Amino acid sequence: MNDLKALFKRVDVQKLIALIFILAILYVIKDLISIVLLTIIFSYLAIKSATKIKQWTKIPYGFSVLLFFIVCLVVLGMSITFIMPTLIEQFAVIPDEVMKFIQNFPDVKKYLDETYQNLDLLTEVTKNWQTLLASGLDTITAISGVLSKIALSIFLSFICAISWTKLQKFGTKFLNSEYPVFFKHVYDLSSTFILILGSVIEVQLTIAFINTILMVIGLSLIKVPSIMVMALLIFILGLIPIAGVIISLIPLSIISFAALSWTGMFEVWALVAVIHLFESYFLHPRLMANRTELPIFLTFATIIVMEHLLGAWGLIIGIPIVAFILSILGVQDAPVGKPKDINAKQKAQD
Repeated sequence: MNDLKALFKRVDVQKLIALIFILAILYVIKDLISIVLLTIIFSYLAIKSATKIKQWTKIPYGFSVLLFFIVCLVVLGMSITFIMPTLIEQFAVIPDEVMKFIQNFPDVKKYLDETYQNLDLLTEVTKNWQTLLASGLDTITAISGVLSKIALSIFLSFICAISWTKLQKFGTKFLNSEYPVFFKHVYDLSSTFILILGSVIEVQLTIAFINTILMVIGLSLIKVPSIMVMALLIFILGLIPIAGVIISLIPLSIISFAALSWTGMFEVWALVAVIHLFESYFLHPRLMANRTELPIFLTFATIIVMEHLLGAWGLIIGIPIVAFILSILGVQDAPVGKPKDINAKQKAQD
C-alpha cells in the first residue's frame, strides 16, 4: 500500500495520469474535435493579435479583439466580392489548359479517348440518376457542415478571446481545489500543446503568405495563366510544412507546360526551387526561432503517418503532436513564451 502511494506521488506518474485524463476527454468529444481544434487555433491567433493591437494603439483589450474580428470579416467580405469573380473566371480556363497538356502526350490522350468512347454517359446518367442526385445532396450537406463548423468555431473563438481574462481567473480556481497538483499538470500539458500548435500555425501562415507573394510575382514574370487560382492553391498548400511546396508543384507544372511548353515548366521549377531554398535556409529558421523545429525527414514521416491516422487534420496538427510528445519526453523544449501566471502562483502557494 505504501509503495502504491509512493508511486502516485511521483511527478512523472502524476503527469501521465493527467495526460490520460486529457486524452479521455478528447475521446469523449471526438465527434467535435474539428470544432475544438479550429476554436483553439482561431482563439490563439485572435488573443495574440489583440494583445499586439493593444500594445500598439493603447486601446482596451476588448476593443482590440473586436477590431481584430471586424478587420478579418471586412477582408473576407472584400475577398468574396472582388476576388471571387476573378477566381471563377480563371478556374474556367484551367480545363482548356489541362486539355492542352494531355494533347502533348499521345498515349494519355489515346487512353482517355478510348475510355470516353466505351462510356455511354447518357445511359449511366439515366440508370443512376437517383445515385447522382443523392451524391450531389451529400456533397452540399458536407460543404454546409464544414461551413457551419467554421462559423461556430469563429463565434466560440470570439467569445473566448474577448473573455480571456475572466477565463484565466476562473482557471486559477482549480489550483485552490482539493487536487491542485493534478490540475497543475493538466494545465501544463494542455497549455504546452496549445502553444506548440499555435506557434506552428502562426509561423506556417506567415511562411505561406510570404511564399505566395513571391510566387505570384515570379509567376507573373513568367506569364503563367490563372495567377489568382494558383496563388490560392499555393497559400492553402503552404499551410502543410515542407510537403506543401512539392504538392503545389504538380498543378503548377501542368498549367505552365500547357501554356508555355517545356521552357515555361522548367522556369516554374527553377522559381519553386529558389523560393523553397529561401524558405528552408532563411525564412523558416528565422521565423521558427524559439519555436518547434523538426528535421526534414522527421517532418515528412510525421506528415505521412499523421495523414493516414487523422486524415486531413493530420497534415496540419501532425507536427505539433510530435513536438508535444518530444516536449513531454524532454527531448525538445516547448516554445518560448509559455504562460507562467498560474505556475508562478502555484509556486508562491507552495
